[in-house]
Amino acid sequence: MSWRGRQWSRRRWLLAGSLALLALFVIYVRAAPLPSLESSMDPPGTVVLDANGTVLQRDAREGLRIPVDLEQVAPFAVEATLAAEDQRFGTHPGVDPLAIGRAITTVFSEPSGASTIQQQLARRLYLDEGQPLLIRKPREMLLALRIDARNSDDEILEAYLNAIYYGRGAYGIEAAARVFFGVSAGNLNLAPAAFLAGLPQLPSELDPSTDATAANERQQYVLDRMAADGHISPEMADAAAAEPLALLPELAPAIAPHFVELALAELATLRPDLAGRPGLVIETTLDAALQQDSERIVRVHIDELERYQVTNGAVVVLQPGTGRILTMVGAADPSGEHGAINMALASRQPGSALKPFLYAAALERGYTAASPLLDVPTTFETKAGNYAPGNYDRRFHGVVTLRTALASSYNVPAVRTLADIGLPAFLDMAHRVGLQTLTDTERYGLSLTLGGGEVRLLDVATAYGTLANGGLRVEPYAIERVRDTTGRVLYERPAARPRRALDEAHAWILTDILRDPAARTPGFGERSPIESAVGAAVKTGTTTGFRDNWTAGYTPERVVAAWVGNADNRPMDGISGVAGAGPIWRDVIELAAEGTRLAWPAPPETLVRASVCEPTGLLPGPDCPGAADEWFVRGTEPAESERYYVRGADGALRIDPPAEARPWALDAGFLIEGGHPGADGGFAIVQPAPDSVLFVAPELADQQVMLRASVPAGAKSVEFRINGELAGVTTGAAGTLVWRLEPGRHEVEAVALLANGERLTATSRYEVRER
Repeated sequence: MSWRGRQWSRRRWLLAGSLALLALFVIYVRAAPLPSLESSMDPPGTVVLDANGTVLQRDAREGLRIPVDLEQVAPFAVEATLAAEDQRFGTHPGVDPLAIGRAITTVFSEPSGASTIQQQLARRLYLDEGQPLLIRKPREMLLALRIDARNSDDEILEAYLNAIYYGRGAYGIEAAARVFFGVSAGNLNLAPAAFLAGLPQLPSELDPSTDATAANERQQYVLDRMAADGHISPEMADAAAAEPLALLPELAPAIAPHFVELALAELATLRPDLAGRPGLVIETTLDAALQQDSERIVRVHIDELERYQVTNGAVVVLQPGTGRILTMVGAADPSGEHGAINMALASRQPGSALKPFLYAAALERGYTAASPLLDVPTTFETKAGNYAPGNYDRRFHGVVTLRTALASSYNVPAVRTLADIGLPAFLDMAHRVGLQTLTDTERYGLSLTLGGGEVRLLDVATAYGTLANGGLRVEPYAIERVRDTTGRVLYERPAARPRRALDEAHAWILTDILRDPAARTPGFGERSPIESAVGAAVKTGTTTGFRDNWTAGYTPERVVAAWVGNADNRPMDGISGVAGAGPIWRDVIELAAEGTRLAWPAPPETLVRASVCEPTGLLPGPDCPGAADEWFVRGTEPAESERYYVRGADGALRIDPPAEARPWALDAGFLIEGGHPGADGGFAIVQPAPDSVLFVAPELADQQVMLRASVPAGAKSVEFRINGELAGVTTGAAGTLVWRLEPGRHEVEAVALLANGERLTATSRYEVRER
């Protein structure tokens, strides 16, 4: 073979060998094993998010990553990233020769990077940053080619945006958007998008808290590149550069720490296999904005209540139809002395806040909203002795309707109702609506309806949510969804499964009562602190010795329960639930109800409207001075006419109350049909009842007892003595005297002086106990 032939043959073999090597290289790039982009990302620390993606808590030790799909990233953020890091992305195979050439030629004049997005991913996911550059760089390029061959452009860009480090412990654009600006990546506008796109080059040095000038220059560089590439106009770049950046502080305080504890505990119960697992994204039900506003409201009002020895407060906001916990303020100052205790989950006595559920049980047993109840001095025999409750206003009101008794929170009618229907009936209803802690049934007595048991604020909110739901109970919850670092859903809350706790008609009636300001006025007066601009249903509660204040209520779509007091159970200084927890509840529910449905549902078809004569609950008789319309479950509306009001021969209107209410009617100045006690000359002490054990209503600032005697006709005066000491003298037909309560056993002596000079004497004994 000639020399030329040998040369040609050698060239063919070299060409064939080169093509074979190239083919092998291509096969290697495309077929050699390579872990997927997702699986190669290090699991960051667990992050807890609110319902809108706001970071509530994160494990800063391992960094923060919140996976996001490419289509969930704002276009400005994607364009800014490409302009800053890889302008020719999508046109090169993972390594950009033009960028490499440019970097070499400008290395001494204007150094610039040549790493493509694929190269940065290779370095971030597959290589040890500690390797020498001459060893690492070729491997980086080879891996970049393999990444580009195995994945689509969108997959590569999505992986990059989820993996790259932006500073402040944030890995990925979603985490960075939340850490720096408190928004999702989908809500980034041009200025913050350009700022974030410039950070990965030198995250620590470009943080404004480190060097604001360098950060601004880098943002300007990104904007100029975007304008040069045609993504934005020069005018848009200038406007974005001039826009102030609303950066969050580097160490933002934790949001809703008590709620986060609840959410993590809920996860441990629902999915023990996920508890403590790193790299979780826990999406919760919390509304961080409402949470922070509620925290502020609690702090402001607790400061105002400081003069009443109040140091703490708590609030829960629920969405009644779903059970979502929207807000949980566990303490007025979570970092303070008692801030570690979550008062939203602490068991405390609720005062009168449970009365709606007592009357719910009563409605099931034949009571109606118009049922006449007695609010007169009453002594009950209990295991602890005789029990004589009083009212918030230190008065008794005679015969009242159930509507007024509940709305005005009268104590005696509530205790009498509980005595009538029985404690088991009340407890059954309480358990059905979600008051889970009322389990010590052997200890409870008639005082349970006035707060003799312990409940949690969250459970009270659940119970009131049952009324808001028309009698359907929905369990509250904190966790909506749990994902891993790839975005794969590990747990998702199933749809709410409401359970019928009470009849829809009964729930509607109770709601109508609790949102009736006219029925509330006798007990609390007009324009009380619990009157809200959203017309919410509401009930208050105050416990013995002013240790706990409660207010709970709802609109059709929001439930708010508020508590104030002291975590160490120290008593407050004479502040009631209306004035203590009431203003907090009002401010929070008005805020929580913004933008929600406020129109109440129509009455169920099983309800009918009927005219009755108050306070009898019967049809108006011929002498009824005024009728009122009331709601009844069909079949329970009255069929008989009242004879409570009677027109005498002299034309004067009289009343004919039950025997127990006749002394009250006399004191109230009513003309009584058939005379009054004492008209036959009898004389006795009717209050306190003999051998009573008195427990003054916890709402009473002045610890007082009403002394009452049945005054004979013609009496000139009545003299009262307690333990032999003169307590006071009344004149004429008045036979009542208010006297300060003192612990211990006491003897009351009443002496009536008649017009003929005769003196009548009566005695009684009672005991006052401290709880």
